[in-house]
Order: sequence, then structure tokens, then C-alpha cells
Amino acid sequence: MEAFTLFDQFPEPARSQLAAAFDEGRTRPEWCFAEGPARLSYWAPLPGSEPVIVWQFDPGPDPVAAAGLLRRSLSTMGLKKIIHDIPLKSGLTPVVDRAVEHQALTLAGFAMEVERLALEWVAGTDIPFDPGRLTYRPARSMPPAEVIDLLVRVSEGSLDHDTRIEVATGGAEREARWMYDDLMSRRAKPDWFVIGHLGDSPVGLVAPDDHSIAYIGVVPEHRGRGYVDDLLARGTRTLAEAGVQRVVAATDVANVPTANAFLRAGYSEVGRVFRYYWRQS
Repeated sequence: MEAFTLFDQFPEPARSQLAAAFDEGRTRPEWCFAEGPARLSYWAPLPGSEPVIVWQFDPGPDPVAAAGLLRRSLSTMGLKKIIHDIPLKSGLTPVVDRAVEHQALTLAGFAMEVERLALEWVAGTDIPFDPGRLTYRPARSMPPAEVIDLLVRVSEGSLDHDTRIEVATGGAEREARWMYDDLMSRRAKPDWFVIGHLGDSPVGLVAPDDHSIAYIGVVPEHRGRGYVDDLLARGTRTLAEAGVQRVVAATDVANVPTANAFLRAGYSEVGRVFRYYWRQS
């Protein structure tokens, strides 16, 4: 039990969430840090991969002390970039409503770069209509190279902030390979992540996991024809028929076409997520 000493310093429900993430290979006790009342941990999307997010972060009452803990943990971990999300109800702002956390992040060198919509579809809401224009093939039944190539094409002209940054800094193929590994590791049935086709031509993809629409996108040559509605209808119906009572999703506020597609499909805005970034200078 000694390995879990740092987990034990976190209050519930964070402690149980850390233990569950450890079992999945997504965090480790040595990725947890505590000093005074401040606590933080890091999380990775794939077992064996590097952390990408400051996950459980309780800054305590002192933003200066919490910023110091952040800086020391980043140095200890040897990270080059990391993100941190602050979710809030609509109408609230981190500057006012999570002031200590916001100050700690900014003092540690983080910058708030993007605001995202938190969206939700609940059971009892009409399932969005699928007009049947597309046929679907499970991504797992296709050669990985074909799916990765499709992800590269979907990233072209993307309005998603993270995708644009990753493509600009690491290249479209590297981003697509990372996304492929991430989507294939999701807790979803093998036939849930699908590629929509118009005849033999791939139009786009939708990847539900066990409770959310993890990813959705249309290739450039098929944009502007409403196929995102078809894909979203497929993904939502997949989860609804599996008995999921609450389907969640998120998209950048600036990504108006995707946001509008979710609203057309019966999703409601339930909050905002403010995403902060730290990059090694």
C-alpha cells in the first residue's frame, strides 16, 4: 500500500478516481504532488504515454504556493507542454469564480487560450434523425493506415484549437496517429467508432466512447452538405440504444458549425470549459 501514499493525500472522490486511473495505466503515484494544502496530479490518455493534463488540482487558499508546486512538478516530470481545464457553469468565469486556481495557473506560466462548450444529450430527448445517406464501417475493420489517412484529411482546415496547434507544431500525420491510438483505446464497443461512406467515398467519422461523443469530423471535400448531422445522429443513437442516459460532448466556442450541429441534434449547453496551456519556454 506504500505506493499509494500520495493517492491517500487526496480527498474523495479524487482518491478513488486516481486509483481507477492507476488501474487503467493512466496515472501513477509519482505523478502526484502535495505541499501544504495544495494537491495536483497528472493524467495520460493512453497507458504508457506521457501525461497531457493537470488533472486533479486543488490549489488550496494560496495561489503563490500552488503556483510554486505547479512549477516544481513540471520540472520534476520533465514535461514540455501540458494543459489544464477549468469547467464551469455557463455565465461563470475562472477569473472570478475560480480565482485562486486561475491565479496559480497564470503565475506558473499557463495561459488560457480557448473556451469550449460543454454539451449534453439526455435520455428522453428525441434521438436525432439519420436520413440514411451514409453507410458505416467500423474503424477496427479497416486497415489502420486508411483510418489514419482519413484523420489527416479531417484535420485539414479544422476549426478545433488543439488540432490546429498540434498540426502546426508536430505535423498532421503525427497528430492523426496520436488521435488514432487515443480513439482505439476508448472504452467503447468495437463497432461504435465508425467511418461514414457515400458509396465508396469516405465522408467522415464519429467515435462514441462509453458516455460521450469523443470525436467527429468530415473531410474537406464533403463539408457544407450536412453530413456532420448524419454522423452525429449515428453516434448519439449508438449510445442511446446502448442505454446511456447522458451523452456528453465538447467543442470550441469558435467552432460554430460543430456547435450548431450538436444543438440541432438536441444537445444542450450545460457549461463552459476554460482550457489553459503551459509550454516549455
